[in-house]
Amino acid sequence: MAGQPLGQSGFCGTLERMSHAEDDDHTRFLRLEGSRADGEEAVVSVAAFQLHGFGTINSVEDGHPGFVSDEYLNAVSAETTVTAAELCAAGMWERAEGGYRVLDQEMIQHVVSYQRKMDEDARFCQATGGHEPSEENPDLCRKCMAWRPTAQDWPAG
Repeated sequence: MAGQPLGQSGFCGTLERMSHAEDDDHTRFLRLEGSRADGEEAVVSVAAFQLHGFGTINSVEDGHPGFVSDEYLNAVSAETTVTAAELCAAGMWERAEGGYRVLDQEMIQHVVSYQRKMDEDARFCQATGGHEPSEENPDLCRKCMAWRPTAQDWPAG
């Protein structure tokens, strides 16, 4: 394996490339300290790390914090079956009826808190006249940090 010695946190190595370029994220691995429900570290592929993050965010946006539905996973264009199994084997997810349960309650709470803050900022923005471009980046609202290309209520300008 290439990369840093396994004793260090963070990136921990790369396996030999599989036959397809899209498998690159399945051949690079990360060591995540305290990422399991029991506080132990997990070693997961970059693809699993990405699915864990996006799946957790989607679970909160869907109104079911910590539950990543099979429906969501089936809608993802990347391979998710093996990746979800990897997260289960790493102790970060567990299978539940109709999907998977994220076991990292601290991460779920952070995402829930962030979503609440974004909702509060959006309400404030609308109550104070709507989106206003940031001076540093005109595609971001200076009040709520909405991104112009995805904001549905951005004023024409």
